[in-house]
Amino acid sequence: MAVQISKKRKFVADGIFKAELNEFLTRELAEDGYSGVEVRVTPTRTEIIILATRTQNVLGEKGRRIRELTAVVQKRF
Repeated sequence: MAVQISKKRKFVADGIFKAELNEFLTRELAEDGYSGVEVRVTPTRTEIIILATRTQNVLGEKGRRIRELTAVVQKRF
């Protein structure tokens, strides 16, 4: 049985999630021209789109850095 939460609580929880994610990515990607994050929630998955000026630095060598960030975000959030 799924737990029902009110629309207000869901809205606030989503806002807190986005704020914490934005703060985390700001600290991690400050030197790479981080400018924001966009969160898209679909029924099957949640997409996090990182906006940055130096995208190659965000990805890292052979995508290593983006995989590390993905693992940290999945574990923490």
